[in-house]
This record gives sequence, C-alpha cells and structure tokens, in this order.
Amino acid sequence: MDIKALIQNLEALNDSLNSTTISENDDFENCVRRFQAKLADLIRVYKSSSSTSSKDLKTVITDIKLLLEEIDNLSSQKIKVLEFVKDIVPTK
Repeated sequence: MDIKALIQNLEALNDSLNSTTISENDDFENCVRRFQAKLADLIRVYKSSSSTSSKDLKTVITDIKLLLEEIDNLSSQKIKVLEFVKDIVPTK
C-alpha cells in the first residue's frame, strides 16, 4: 500500500469535507473532527518511519476506514466521495 498516496487522497477528502456543508448534524461534525485527528496520527506515524511498525499503520488506517464509513452514513446528502473506503485495506 502506498501510504503517501493514501495520505494525499485523505487530505483531499478532508479539504472537500471542510469546503462544503454536507451535513448540519453535530454527530457528523464530531465524526469529521475525529477523522481529522486520525489523519494527523497517520501523518505522524508515517513521518516517524524509524519507529513505525506496520501494526501502528494498520491500526490507524483501520480506524480511519471506520470513521469514513461513519461519515458516509451520517452525511445528509448521498455523497459518493467516500466510495473509495472499501478499497482501504491494511496490509501486513
């Protein structure tokens, strides 16, 4: 899995989530904030490659996948920008 490309895609998704009002729901907004925190964790783990274990990456990516599924479920519009969630499969 190309973690750098994944991070770039997730950052683009984050920009999209911040640029449009997808939902006025507080649960949705909280979920987006949790996603942003996990994205920051992923970037931190990726950049500290000297101490990065594949288990750490797998855990963070799995958490992000679950958050993206929750965002998709909470979105008031039937957006499909989260369609790639099914393709995020941690390896190792």
